[in-house]
Amino acid sequence: MNEAYLQPTLSDEQFTERFEQLHRQLWQSPEFDFDSVTRHVYTPPKGMYQVDHSFMHDGDNWHLYYLTGDMTLSEPWNQHRKTGDLEGANRFCVEPGNGHAVGTNLFNLQFVEHVFFEPQGRFDLMSRGVCSLFEYANGPQKYGMLYDVRGDQREKMCLAWSNDLHHWTQDERNPVLGIPSWANPHGSFKDPHIMKYLDVYLIYVVAWNQTGQPCIALITTEDWKTFQDHGPVFAAAPQMRGTFGIESPQVIHRNGMWHLFYTHGTGLWHAVAPSPTEFLAQGEANACVRPMPGAYRIGPFHASEILRDGDNWYLTTDRKEHQRACNRLARRKIYRGQYEDEQPLEEGLYLSNIIWDGDQPTLAKPEQQ
Repeated sequence: MNEAYLQPTLSDEQFTERFEQLHRQLWQSPEFDFDSVTRHVYTPPKGMYQVDHSFMHDGDNWHLYYLTGDMTLSEPWNQHRKTGDLEGANRFCVEPGNGHAVGTNLFNLQFVEHVFFEPQGRFDLMSRGVCSLFEYANGPQKYGMLYDVRGDQREKMCLAWSNDLHHWTQDERNPVLGIPSWANPHGSFKDPHIMKYLDVYLIYVVAWNQTGQPCIALITTEDWKTFQDHGPVFAAAPQMRGTFGIESPQVIHRNGMWHLFYTHGTGLWHAVAPSPTEFLAQGEANACVRPMPGAYRIGPFHASEILRDGDNWYLTTDRKEHQRACNRLARRKIYRGQYEDEQPLEEGLYLSNIIWDGDQPTLAKPEQQ
């Protein structure tokens, strides 16, 4: 891979020094307690839930788009889905699209509307869900949205466009992305997160490899017409507690270091790399010059986003994994996917301050706004 946007932004020596410093810090610091570092900032409309989400600032306001629906429809939706009844699944669609909230800051977000796209075909008849927002100056409109769909072609991704973050036009070319050839065709393909780097859009997505590991993969594009698959950049074992696979991947580039955040098992995890692709071991070539990569759990956070507002950094999350931990301690017999398991998503969004200690994101409860 000779593309400039994939090249390391730290030398082997720089990465080794910073990785070892981060490792020492982690040995001397605990995971974060949910209630101690978060503050509730947004509640979706009654009867609806809030989970995976994406933020965009339009110059005046923050726009929050979040996956939403009616959780009580989960059982009939799943019944129709399992029998292949796409029309029935659409009637009881538990993931019809996204909620939209707006605020001048992250503490005064107010619900504005639901953005529920009509199906464009049988490929998106079952659901139209998780999205990632981006700006695209060369596009048909100023803002783009890449979102998950399910239908008769399993899991795909589609595009929509907007000039104002309120009115959207679905791309006639949809679906634009599908499960990569290297991935398990029966696994997930979901949860896109987009970042722009050196005029290239880096799209991190969840897929499963042929040996049954959930992966984070990288797809890139410059024009949203042609895409390049770079394969998995991270993999992990399925987890028997909490989130089974990997969800909600996000990568940020800060002071030369690449940071990967993802939901897995019982919470939010963090890994670092010298480039946008090297979160996994890269073979014998670097075995003696770089430390083996690793990851650690930050705490019981779920479907998180890392965002920057001026000089301030924030983590956003819901309370799902924290409540699961509480349920286990209380020996409550609540299993994955039951309404009682998903119900914390109806509470909405929580926020935490990030205070960077070198390459370690430490969390603190925000002051009341």
